[in-house]
Amino acid sequence: MLVGIDWPAVMEEAEPGDLLRFRPDVAARIWPDGDGARFVTEVGIPCSNGLFRILAEFAERDPASPEKAFATWPDPEPVDTPHGRLQPLGMLYQAVVFVHLGDGTIWVSDPDSEIEYELVHGDVSSLGYLVYKFEVERPGPDERPNPYDWAEVEEIVREGMERWDSRPFESEFWTAFLDSYPML
Repeated sequence: MLVGIDWPAVMEEAEPGDLLRFRPDVAARIWPDGDGARFVTEVGIPCSNGLFRILAEFAERDPASPEKAFATWPDPEPVDTPHGRLQPLGMLYQAVVFVHLGDGTIWVSDPDSEIEYELVHGDVSSLGYLVYKFEVERPGPDERPNPYDWAEVEEIVREGMERWDSRPFESEFWTAFLDSYPML
């Protein structure tokens, strides 16, 4: 796994139901090497107020998870692309998020982008970490952030992420997301 933070601390601090975990049988099929499967079954990917939504049929359901944490997709089977076989995992913001079945990289297909499939993360821990960072660095509901506050949040998120994986902010997807982040 690319991101080597204290995941047990993240798990301890998470709101009940926020960490979306995959069913072990699904995880073993998608990540046969074990590291990715272990991550998505033990830690999970944060929902972060709906930023990530797991495919409902892949989820190890937690009754505390909000309904907005689950997405449906007409065909959850892998798709053949010019980049290799990609397995849909769920939704990320407005895009479908995939894992590459060969190397474990994370891709998106954003309907608002001219790029059909875009590489956005080196592995699933990188995805989980960035989704987590966006939520924990977001100004609180009582705060009235100004543009400078949002720029500071963006800098904190970028610095934290680039330590582990530079791919996200090289992508069109996350760059476009940052433009709308203050309004979410």
